[in-house]
Amino acid sequence: MENNLPIVVLGGGIGGTATALALALKGRTSIVLEQADALGEIGAGIQMPPNAFKAFQSLGVLEAVQKVAAYPERLVLGDMVTGEPVYQSPIREDFIRRFGFPYALMHRGDLLQVLVDACRASDLITIQTSARMVSFREAADRVVVETQRGDTYEGEGMIAADGLWSTTRMALVGGEPPRTDSYVVCRGVVPVGRIPEALYSQSVTMWGGPELDLFHYPLRRGEIYNIGASYRDPTLHPGAPNPTIDREMLEHRFRNACPHVRELLGYIDTSRTWVLYDRPPIKEWSRGRVALLGDAAHPTTIYISQGACMALEDAVVLAETIDRMPNIIEALRAYSRARYLRTARIQLTSRQFGEVYHATGVLRELRNHLLCRARPEALCDTLEWVFGPTGADCLDVAQMAQ
Repeated sequence: MENNLPIVVLGGGIGGTATALALALKGRTSIVLEQADALGEIGAGIQMPPNAFKAFQSLGVLEAVQKVAAYPERLVLGDMVTGEPVYQSPIREDFIRRFGFPYALMHRGDLLQVLVDACRASDLITIQTSARMVSFREAADRVVVETQRGDTYEGEGMIAADGLWSTTRMALVGGEPPRTDSYVVCRGVVPVGRIPEALYSQSVTMWGGPELDLFHYPLRRGEIYNIGASYRDPTLHPGAPNPTIDREMLEHRFRNACPHVRELLGYIDTSRTWVLYDRPPIKEWSRGRVALLGDAAHPTTIYISQGACMALEDAVVLAETIDRMPNIIEALRAYSRARYLRTARIQLTSRQFGEVYHATGVLRELRNHLLCRARPEALCDTLEWVFGPTGADCLDVAQMAQ
């Protein structure tokens, strides 16, 4: 430790709170600056594959997470047009033996609450809401952060977990806008009791269609049901406001879907929509005493359910490098070197899965032909590098420092 100052963490979402908690478990103080008036997560369901559980274990919140998670029976890809399953991968005891942990489903708000509760239980973590960062600068041995309210915070370093539109990223690596394939998603949760038995499934199901998809799965130990749909709107461009859609528009987009999917559309909340973005991978996430984390560094599409997982892994590895290396500038550089290849592969693989889900014409037929003949274990074989290590398992700080 170079001085007695805390680490300043920008953002009180999943990545920011996980970072503060990981640092506290290494005996380091931090102050979390959240621009909103209260900590909270918008959105609905989130999938937590086994690599997320390894991060939960490192963060000391494994038991708390298990209390609010649901566990699917299988992962299913169906053809939206025919209504037939194309591929199914069971999640059984052999899955847990292979990867060490199960595959879980959570509400984003539940996950954030677990992390926030753990942070508030630590004397080493301070959380400040209504604290929007407007500028930062480096002094000789510290970072000075100023907020919109005129408050000033000093830290040994600053970690920017401020999301896709990170202003810190613009300062560090430039202002290239995020990229989009113009997919709009709307989603929400409903009580399980409202879902007819014929439409309910204990599995994670993705219905892939021509530039369309619909997904559904249970949350909160099966109390609520998460349903979402997305479609491609080629008129969208990066930075445009989230579009407003109504049920008539949604039903028109999915007019060629099978009856099962069209019935599920009726349970989707169309009042809130998002445009899906990612960014091309980059290698350098830090400059001096400042580093990016989570979506600020490597935003990814949703198609292999790894966005939050990568932020959790980032937090664990970041705290480990800071703990092992006395110079924070070297530690932040080592952290990004430890993570950039894994997260880049996640970003690229997720885009590839999205292309499979949204295939059209002959590509859709080829997808169905190949996946119908694939072994149930094929998905786990393909994603073993994702579900297995966290990146901290083989952390070699000496090599990263070179």
